[in-house]
Amino acid sequence: MMESILVETHLSALRDRVSALEALAAVDRLILAGAQLEPVVDELFDRMPGVMRCEYTCIALPSVDRPGLWDLHLESHGAGGTGRVLLPRQSGAEVHRPRLGPVPAALRRAGAELVQAWPVTLDTRVVAILGVGFRDAIPADPSLGDTLESFAQRLSLALARSEREERLYRQAHFDALTGLPNRLLFRDRLTDELQQVREGGLGGALLYLDLDDFKQVNDTLGHPAGDQMLAIVGQRLRGCVKEHDTVARLGGDEFTVILRALPEPGAAQHVAQRIIDTLAAPMRLGSQSRRLGVSIGIAVFPDDAQESDDLIRMADAAMYRAKQQDPIRIAWHRSP
Repeated sequence: MMESILVETHLSALRDRVSALEALAAVDRLILAGAQLEPVVDELFDRMPGVMRCEYTCIALPSVDRPGLWDLHLESHGAGGTGRVLLPRQSGAEVHRPRLGPVPAALRRAGAELVQAWPVTLDTRVVAILGVGFRDAIPADPSLGDTLESFAQRLSLALARSEREERLYRQAHFDALTGLPNRLLFRDRLTDELQQVREGGLGGALLYLDLDDFKQVNDTLGHPAGDQMLAIVGQRLRGCVKEHDTVARLGGDEFTVILRALPEPGAAQHVAQRIIDTLAAPMRLGSQSRRLGVSIGIAVFPDDAQESDDLIRMADAAMYRAKQQDPIRIAWHRSP
């Protein structure tokens, strides 16, 4: 009788181990196939409850839109099925707080009596947290901790890939000095916007900007001061437009602004004047204060053009005309 119990115990442990290996292999296949982060997280949620024999699972990921806070994804499992929620971000859930962050408390609030959590690290950073919760007791299986750590290692690999892809994307699509979209991303967004307009969306305008006398700043104050000025210009331009508009740096002292969904073409004039007034405010460059002028050319879409190359050419030509105008440094491809 005792021998039979021992055999069944070993077989049960072996089945559990095989189940864990199959779950980890499923996650591995996704990672090796180059899956994005979201499918890997979904697979973890699907696999962890059965392997860990838990009633609650929680994954904390750094918030994309609220830096310094966690996004808490929590799933409960029971007779009524499975439900997943994104818990409200809490003011005390900073990313750099203790190793297990807000996960244990979130699991207990959901109804868990006992919890296990594991930090997901990348280099020396805690980049995520895995947690499981139990209503009654943690199963008497010493391998559960190792299994949770193995899930954490897989999530670390997925996050490393995601960070690398994000870094490469930013290097390819954003200007390193100002953080603005570069020429490549600007053209992609302009092409997308024109396509939406062709499909019935509201029209907009393209503003082509050239800073006045920027070369003089580089020549008299040096290139570090010039770089500082360009960074300030980028910050100020972002403050002049709506969130869904695009401000880009094409290179040198040339910038563009894509104004989306304008109520009427003349609204672009108000934005252009706001940019001129904002950039005219003194800028502190080292120990000196400088004021900056800017010339702006405007072309509207779809009235002026429906192709990106044509629109850019028209706005660029209008900008050169604006440079000849004083004191108003705004020119249209044609009057709105």
